[in-house]
Amino acid sequence: MENKLEIKFRNQKQSFEIIEEEIIVDLETSKHKLKYNIPLEEIKKTHFITKSKEDGFFLICLFSFALNFLFLSYFIIDNYKLGNVFLQSSLLTISLVLIAIIKAFFDGHNEKHIDASKLLYFIYTKKNANEVDQFIELIYIKQKDYFRKKYFVIDTVLPYNIQYERYLWLYTNNYINDHEYEIIKEDLDKYFNFNPTI
Repeated sequence: MENKLEIKFRNQKQSFEIIEEEIIVDLETSKHKLKYNIPLEEIKKTHFITKSKEDGFFLICLFSFALNFLFLSYFIIDNYKLGNVFLQSSLLTISLVLIAIIKAFFDGHNEKHIDASKLLYFIYTKKNANEVDQFIELIYIKQKDYFRKKYFVIDTVLPYNIQYERYLWLYTNNYINDHEYEIIKEDLDKYFNFNPTI
């Protein structure tokens, strides 16, 4: 899978890219215009979904557009001396269409947030839900690989108890399995010659 995700939704854009030890986040949404990096070790496994509404400026613009369109329609129908029944049915039809458009825009969209040291959320719609979920899984896979690469080695400088706690932490967070945990523990004991006080 690709290490990059771009989300475009109405006038909003988000892009995310996973590099070696961090994620590059570029948000251009109605709420935020930010660009920053989040280290992989500062991303947690918890996430939640919130419902986001459109901002007030968009509401004012849409209302203005609808009102201008209704007035324009009325003047066109009035200038061509079309009948009252045609006028009423046209305005009713146009009004219903505009109400449907307004409702569609103001249903909002979901945002999937991941707990991290900095803001990390994805615009989450029916169209891109699968793509976003796959990218989040990729983040966790890359994070697991990063932790294994960084902490799943025997360090000649660190004391025995700190290294042992690291391996225990990797094991309890499911970054390594039972077999790997037993092997690294045995290797650590052999390296320190079965004497944890060295």
